[in-house]
Formats: sequence, C-alpha cells, structure tokens
Amino acid sequence: MNAVTTTLTFAESSSPREVQIIRVEANLGAEVVGLDLTAPLTPAVSDAIRALLWEHQVLLFRDTGLDNAGQAALGRIFGEPDVDSIAARKGHKPEDIVPMNTGPYSNAYYGTKWHADATYRERPYQVSILRSVIAPELGGDTVYSSGISAYESLPEDVKTRIEGLTAIHRPDSKAKILIKDDHELSDYLREYNGVEHPVVITHPFNGKKVLYVNENFTHEIVGLPREESDALLRYLTHQFYRPENQLRFKWRPGSLAIWDNRAVQHYGVADYGNAQRQLVRVVSKGDRPVR
Repeated sequence: MNAVTTTLTFAESSSPREVQIIRVEANLGAEVVGLDLTAPLTPAVSDAIRALLWEHQVLLFRDTGLDNAGQAALGRIFGEPDVDSIAARKGHKPEDIVPMNTGPYSNAYYGTKWHADATYRERPYQVSILRSVIAPELGGDTVYSSGISAYESLPEDVKTRIEGLTAIHRPDSKAKILIKDDHELSDYLREYNGVEHPVVITHPFNGKKVLYVNENFTHEIVGLPREESDALLRYLTHQFYRPENQLRFKWRPGSLAIWDNRAVQHYGVADYGNAQRQLVRVVSKGDRPVR
C-alpha cells in the first residue's frame, strides 16, 4: 500500500470489513471506499469517520445508498443537528431535512462565493454533510479549499501581522438573495448584525491554525482603517483561490461529502445552465471559534 492509499479494518463481526482511504489532493480530501454507510454506525466506525475528517478535512463517498434518515444518523455522530437561520424563521426545525433544488430557476442558489457555512453566527456549524439526489450531467461541481493550508502557506510576516486580529462576519449577501420581503430582510439583518471571530483560529481537535475569513461573510477587520482592512481581507480571502489549497468534487446521484466547517471553505460552481440539481444537507452544531 502506498502513501496515497491506506486501509482500515473493522473486525466487529464474523466478516471483517476493509475500507480504503484514498487521498485526493496533497493538502486536503480523501475518498472513502468500501464503507457501508447504510449499516449501523458502530462506535468504532463513528470514531474512525471523525478521526479521518479531522485529518483530511473533506471526506468523499460514492454510491452511498443513503436516504434522509441515514444521512441524519451520520450527522449525529458529530453532535446535535442544527438548522439554517433563514429556514428557522420559516418554522423549520434542526431535525427537518428539506431538499435544496439549486439553479437559475430554483428558490435557492445558483453558484456561491467562497464561504464557510454560517460564520455570521456566534456558533457556526461544526460539520456539513451534503448528499446528491439529482446531479447535472455536466457541471455543478463543488470546490473545497483548506483554511489550514491557506494559513500554513502565508509568509511569516503576514502570520505575525494577523495574529490576534478579529473580523466582523455578517450574512448580508446571503439574505439579499434568499429573502425577498423588505420588512423581513430588515428584521433578519437586525438580528444578525455582525459577529466577531478571530482571523486565525485554532482547530479544537487537531490543534492546527486555520485562516478564518471568507469573501461571502467577512466584512471588515476590527481596528483597521477601512482601506487597510479591505486590502488585507482581499489578500487573505484570495488564498482560498489557490489551486494547491483546493479539491474539486464532481457530483453523481448518491455521492456524499462531509466537510469540517471550521477548516474548509467551499464554492458552488454555476456552470450547469437550466439542468436540475438537487442536494440534501445535514449540519451539526458547533462551538464558537477561538484563537
């Protein structure tokens, strides 16, 4: 076995299971082959999935055979479910699973900017799990980028400059796309009027430093003049554009991605025209990011 592929063996029954872990890119991502996610998630399997995620940041699966209940059970190995802040205002609860039909004629997104989910909240999601139900034949990929490798590749003088800085995150751009009523929009933006997070956080499970700003939700760096803040944010967020920090995932029906929402940003590619694209998302509650 080479350094790109490793094997895990689960000997919890009379028929031991061998699971291959195939690294996808140098700095993030692994495809997991041979793990039946429709089978009961034993403590050993749950521990292994969590450990693999904190190591690889994104885990990819094909032909999972999962339904909504199975995906919800998978999400619970990372903690309690959470719910989108806009969906919650419409009465959705954390345990509700609502398919997302994305595209130019849907009620959701057609492509996204680079972002980590819900960083405009005090406690952003810990983990996001996305499963493809309907995938376009061409296009509609999701690109992931590592905040760990983005930080590690920064020049030392930049690391020194940003150590201890904080930034304000707000959901303005998301809200203006998804909330059409002006009164409701104003009310939502008053509720989520800005939360302060460190520019560099420490991952609670692997101890690594993570660059924690994103172009969709991070608006300003606290204590810097506007021009200086804008220039520094532009430089930092552009680190996520670098191919060496990325992996790109082509969706097929039944494909599933789990990503560490503390360490990873993602970008939805808007190149599938009017083709139908349906995804199901499950998220788990997280803690407030810390230095």
